[in-house]
Amino acid sequence: MRPIATFVTLLLLIGFSATIQAQDWKSYTWDDYSTSFQIPADFVVSDSSATKFTAANSHILMSIYPRTDEYLTWDEMGETLKTWSTDNGVLIESDVIELDEEKMNGYQGVLIEGTKDDYAIGTMLIVDPDYVDISLYIWVSYDPDYVDTVIEMLMSFTPM
Repeated sequence: MRPIATFVTLLLLIGFSATIQAQDWKSYTWDDYSTSFQIPADFVVSDSSATKFTAANSHILMSIYPRTDEYLTWDEMGETLKTWSTDNGVLIESDVIELDEEKMNGYQGVLIEGTKDDYAIGTMLIVDPDYVDISLYIWVSYDPDYVDTVIEMLMSFTPM
């Protein structure tokens, strides 16, 4: 099965919540954007500024690009994420997946899977309904063997 199909299938099967593989985690809080999330303990943060967060290990790279004053509606999120993903060179290989707000710790969100330069890519757009002026665009490139870790990381985002 292709890594993308595996990722989407796993998201659906585990209901966004189960821990599949033992992983040491560290919490990260980004006060500027009222969010916290979990990243693998071996991640090295290379950028944490007002405009970007990037961290990686040898198997996963995650970047977050916040945008303010977008005020996206639920209906606009899917098309906005598709545009952002394709503008950044992602060959989209899945439909837009609407994420369950309850399982996303209160965030509204959408997810797209694809590839770029033979790497598996997941892009996610989340908005806290209490801070609709802040949109978080999340980019993850990963080794397909670490899809379970990626899922846990993406599902860990929690509004503050």
